[in-house]
Amino acid sequence: MAGAPSAATAAAPKTTYWNASYTFKSWLLTTDHKRIAFLYLLVISGFAAFGIATATLLRLELLTPQQELFQDIYARLFTLHGGVMVYLFMLPAMLGVLGNFVVPLMIGADNMAFRRLNLLTFYIYAGGSSLIVMEAAFGGSDAGWNFLAPYATSYTPSRVLPALSIILVVGFAVFLMAFNILSTIHRYRVKGLDWEKLPFTIWGFYLSSITVIVGTFFMVVWVFFTATMREQMLGYVNYGLNLNPQLLVQSFWIFAQTSVYMMMLPAVGIVADIIETFARRSIVGRKGVQHSMVTLAVLMSLSWGVHTFTSDQWAWVNLFFSLIAYLSAIPMAIIILSLFATLRKGRATFTSPMVLAFTALVSLAFFWASSLPLFSPVTAQALLHTQFEWGNFHFLMVGVVMVGFLAGMHYWWPKATGRAYPELLARVTGWAILLGVLGTFGPGLLLGLEGMRIRVVAYPEAWQAPNQLITLSALLLSLGLTLPLLYFFYAVFWGKKDDNPWDAETLEWRTASPPPPQNFTPEMLTIEN
Repeated sequence: MAGAPSAATAAAPKTTYWNASYTFKSWLLTTDHKRIAFLYLLVISGFAAFGIATATLLRLELLTPQQELFQDIYARLFTLHGGVMVYLFMLPAMLGVLGNFVVPLMIGADNMAFRRLNLLTFYIYAGGSSLIVMEAAFGGSDAGWNFLAPYATSYTPSRVLPALSIILVVGFAVFLMAFNILSTIHRYRVKGLDWEKLPFTIWGFYLSSITVIVGTFFMVVWVFFTATMREQMLGYVNYGLNLNPQLLVQSFWIFAQTSVYMMMLPAVGIVADIIETFARRSIVGRKGVQHSMVTLAVLMSLSWGVHTFTSDQWAWVNLFFSLIAYLSAIPMAIIILSLFATLRKGRATFTSPMVLAFTALVSLAFFWASSLPLFSPVTAQALLHTQFEWGNFHFLMVGVVMVGFLAGMHYWWPKATGRAYPELLARVTGWAILLGVLGTFGPGLLLGLEGMRIRVVAYPEAWQAPNQLITLSALLLSLGLTLPLLYFFYAVFWGKKDDNPWDAETLEWRTASPPPPQNFTPEMLTIEN
């Protein structure tokens, strides 16, 4: 495989980043990227648990057609769930946890490019995200995770400005994360590790960092317009004054498409590297996958207008966005086919990281297939804002991004701690997550085709059976997503010591597990041609 190390893993050093010091001060003021990644993990795990709990409550409400929760309470829970999972988990989890930990190790660097900024970024994120507790205590908002006008700007009685402030602060932290990762990849790659030899994970983080930096500007525009319209009654969106809402709406979707949706790129990179490790062969069409990832990042970022087909967007503009979106489906299809071909031609062993990577790959295929009707203005008119769109979005966010994150956590946990978790339990968890993803979001696509809307608290009795299947599958999925928190914690103290349980060959596995504070010694960093 490209960029494989030419030497065996080094013997475990006496001093690692883990045991260098046990004081709170050494952890809270650390500039070691590995320790900062664990600080992110501690905070993010709490938000993940909260997001999963609120999702479970929302699904339990839909177990029966009757309304049990008040619509207002349901809408506030919905907003809390979406806001926490998107802004406080998805974005910082990929960049802050896995990006922080693996990027320097995979490129032979001793740390991030800006190590003090890295620590400051964590505290900006932790401080901004902690305000969600106060926001929830005062009732939260009911405007959804996208806070779209005119409801969020003129009609909702709930608190909008505090929620937007949290998004702004956390968005700034994510921007700094992306900038640091981008600088690290450019400046700190070990000599001999050129672009073609870079692992797919690095390609994913590099491309997503670029799109996040671009998208942050539009996030600021969207937050500014929404906040000033809400608090100062400025009429950016007022049909009575002949003012068009497109600038506000388009700003949000540019941000969402370039930042939120682009978290799929690190997930795809992680899945590709895991498949390459366990299939025991290089990815089929390796250069083609690399080029497809770049093309996908460009085209998918330019296709934000597919989310506004139901607005008064011009017909020719709809046609342009539809064409770009369908073009973006080509590189995504190449990636999916290449990864499945690698599994078919390799000698894949389905360990727990491989099961989760396979789940993410299957979810990516479902996302690709279900996106095609949403790329056409004709069919999108009927499917947008239905359960079909919900299933499509969650196949990406949960099935690809969240499961891809879990796959990376399972793959690199022995690297981070030097200890293995219970593999059998992790493998069962992986298969449970696969069944949960398919059983939760697959029937959602069918309900959307039948016309069931999103964000509803009650529905006709004819749709009770598929909704019950979705709820039961969601409970299984919630269990699968929660169990890793338990056996990862168990592994830290009681797991079997194992430097490299996967016999992986990429650069990060050449150093000891857990790595020393400086990551590598010079003799470890000879790259094969």
